[in-house]
Amino acid sequence: MQTGLGDATFSTSCNRRPTMFPEFSTAAIAVAVLLSSIVRQLRSGSIWYAIDQGEANSEQLRELTGIKDYERLQEAFGAPRMDGIWPVTRAEVKAQRTGLGYLLGDRWLDGASTLVGLVCLAPIWPMWSTGTVFQILLAFAGFYQLAGWMAAIGLMGRKGSPRRPPGGPTIH
Repeated sequence: MQTGLGDATFSTSCNRRPTMFPEFSTAAIAVAVLLSSIVRQLRSGSIWYAIDQGEANSEQLRELTGIKDYERLQEAFGAPRMDGIWPVTRAEVKAQRTGLGYLLGDRWLDGASTLVGLVCLAPIWPMWSTGTVFQILLAFAGFYQLAGWMAAIGLMGRKGSPRRPPGGPTIH
């Protein structure tokens, strides 16, 4: 139905399906999820590379496993070398992963978030008449990414270096 008011013509459509988010909000959330998941994949990929090279430090192990306490890291992986590097394997790190470690970054969850962001940005998904399903998936992906960043902020507040007496040697 078209209504004409002066020079402006407005179009109204009664057969549009209601959606959770307007189109601009969906696109903005999809871009945010996409960028966030790409950054997290790059970050965790570089940490897994350090693990594969046998040069993981405490901060990298804390981010992959979700273990915040330095003493708990020592219980799980033993004492580090003199330079503060843990010579651990990928299998050892995967065995010690906690829920927080998956929240901080997981290849499959971040990949799924990337896929949801890309599909929601594709111009063809409204034609499948499953827009609500994709918006629900986008909401879950957004919550996962947001929770991961909040957990990373909380992890940055606590450093993984051991408590040393004043004047004692420090490991960097």
